Amino acid sequence: MAGPLVPYAFCFQPPDQQIISFFLYKMAVKRQLLPPPHDEYVHEEDLFDFKEPWEIWEEYGGDQDLYFFCELKKTSLRIHRKIGEGTWSEKEHELVYNENGNPIGWKKKFRYENRGSDDHGGWILDEYSLLVGADGRAEKASKDRYDIPFVICRLRKNRRSCGKKRNN
Repeated sequence: MAGPLVPYAFCFQPPDQQIISFFLYKMAVKRQLLPPPHDEYVHEEDLFDFKEPWEIWEEYGGDQDLYFFCELKKTSLRIHRKIGEGTWSEKEHELVYNENGNPIGWKKKFRYENRGSDDHGGWILDEYSLLVGADGRAEKASKDRYDIPFVICRLRKNRRSCGKKRNN
C-alpha cells in the first residue's frame, strides 16, 4: 500500500490537530486533493452505508488505523450513522485546539453497536469535524453543529473488546 515516497515501516498517525487543520481543511474547504504520500492514507469512502466495518477494514488492507474522508448524511435534524446491520454510537467528544489555544474542530468517538453480531463493540470510529466561526470561544461551539458536512474518520479495531470473535 505504501508508495516509493514512504520509508519502510512508516506508520501514518497524524495528530488530531493536523487531521483537522491540514487534511480536512484542504479536502473540505479548499476542495483540493492531498499530495503524495498522504493521498495513499486518506481514502474517500461512504462509512455510513451498507458495508460492515470489517468489510471496509479488509478492503483497505487494515494493518494499521484507516483514515477516510466522507460526507455526513442528514435525515431531518439528525446525522445518519448506520453502517451495515449496526450503527455507530457516540461514546465521547472533545474540542480540538490549534497552537494558539483556539478551538478548530471536534473529535467524536463512536463504537460499533450491533447486539446480534460477534463484532458488537469491536470497532471504534473517531470522527473529526471542522469548527467554523466559533471566534475562539469554546462555549459557542456546539458538538451537534456541523458547519461543513464533511468529516475525516479514523477506523480502528477496539483493542479492549473482549467478546469479539472475528479474526481480522
